[in-house]
Amino acid sequence: MHFRRFLVAFSILALSAAACSWSVDLGNSPNLKPEVVPTLVQQTMQALIQQSFTATPTNTPLPTATNTPPNTPAPSFLSVSSATTCYAGPSTRYGRVITIYPGTTVSVTGRDTADNYWVIQVPGYPGTVCWLSGQYAQVIGDTGSLPAPATPVPSIYTLSEPRNLRVSCSSEVDPDDDDGSDWTVVFRWTNTEPDQTAVRLFRNNRLIHTLGPHASSFTDSFFHRDRRHGGVTYGVQAYSGRAVSSIVTIDLHHCD
Repeated sequence: MHFRRFLVAFSILALSAAACSWSVDLGNSPNLKPEVVPTLVQQTMQALIQQSFTATPTNTPLPTATNTPPNTPAPSFLSVSSATTCYAGPSTRYGRVITIYPGTTVSVTGRDTADNYWVIQVPGYPGTVCWLSGQYAQVIGDTGSLPAPATPVPSIYTLSEPRNLRVSCSSEVDPDDDDGSDWTVVFRWTNTEPDQTAVRLFRNNRLIHTLGPHASSFTDSFFHRDRRHGGVTYGVQAYSGRAVSSIVTIDLHHCD
């Protein structure tokens, strides 16, 4: 475009100069009259100006538009007004995972509307989720796009496990066998499952006794081969038909 403007200006100057020179040589050109020269100059100027405005402009590439990413929903967070247990599924019959207390904020990943449960990320365990009742929950953020997760397969560990395990031990050397001693172990615990019908006891991962639902202690006497077996691991489990709790264990490394 600038070049064409320059060409027009240059042509005007050239034709003006030519007009002056033609005025000197008119005597040698019988077919060119002096009054015609200004007309020719004017016509030439108009033609050049018209050409400069009607010419097809050079295409200048436009910047490529950047695709704007779709709006990402704001993350959702949950807090509770009262201590609430989070389970491995949308029911108290699933295994307990964690308890959320007031003042704790957790990320929400799903919503089980039919059962009034929220699916949350377990704090401190990335990629692990649990189901928390919406009874005491307050949720902020965009919940409209939260997925409805599939109901998990029920866990067999649906009972609350015993707590506060503790052991005491006394031993007596067997005069007839210097490879071991007689151990007497008193094993105690606190029951937390109101629906249990029995308590199972384990020694070194083997079931040794099944007690009544209210039993909270047991005395275990046996000959222990100290040099071969080292310490002993005790376990206790709440039981009710096909439902059980996890086995809670405690290690006894030596016996005085």
